[in-house]
Amino acid sequence: MMLPVPHVRFAPRPLGRAGAWLAPLSLVFLASCTTHHWAEVATSTLPPPPGPKVLHSSPVRVHVLPTTQATECVKHEDYLPVCYFNVRPAIEAGLVRHLWPTFPEVGLGRPEDAGPSDYVLEVDLELDALPPDAAGPGWSAGVRGRYRLLRGGRTVFESTLATRSRGEFPYGAPLGTGASEAMDAALQHIARDISQVPETKPDPVTPLPRVASRVVPLRPLATKTVSADKPASTTSAPRAAKSDSSTR
Repeated sequence: MMLPVPHVRFAPRPLGRAGAWLAPLSLVFLASCTTHHWAEVATSTLPPPPGPKVLHSSPVRVHVLPTTQATECVKHEDYLPVCYFNVRPAIEAGLVRHLWPTFPEVGLGRPEDAGPSDYVLEVDLELDALPPDAAGPGWSAGVRGRYRLLRGGRTVFESTLATRSRGEFPYGAPLGTGASEAMDAALQHIARDISQVPETKPDPVTPLPRVASRVVPLRPLATKTVSADKPASTTSAPRAAKSDSSTR
């Protein structure tokens, strides 16, 4: 699998005069080795979040803003950048998966693709790598951002979020597991919020005919049981009649 060209979010520290002469040598060295840690953000396999849901009457278009890229790299002092990849596809697939119980249709699209009554969910999330602290002895992955739900060009709900994974990961590729955990938590939170936004244009209720029904009880399966106390019956063959050889 070809990895995308990374985009480093934070610029490295300047070398200064003392280290300026090392720049050409550093470029030659970096060209001959790996200069980034690659950490994959897995696509969510969780079911939609539990809890009460509002049944909305119009489809929703999920629009991940361009500021959320497919690959996001973060850099810390004295460490090579960590590049999270599959970020944008994981967000899009996760939201489509989590929102379907509350909308008649969920798809990807921009605001201009939405109909007059359609909803548009705009999402902007970014990832980070957080060093060890009181939360744990290892590194953790963080997710922060904002999201809003629009209808007819007007914002009907808006919120921000921030979360982080367990602080138990080594720096580098293992942070992909932490990023997947944090992203799952963020997407479930967004879906839970959006699923509870009130519906202002509900579908008209059409009375349906009554239905008569009767639950048919299930019959237990017949089982043959053999008592352990009852001895097995024995049959003896009848003895042949004894002939009287003395009678003539």
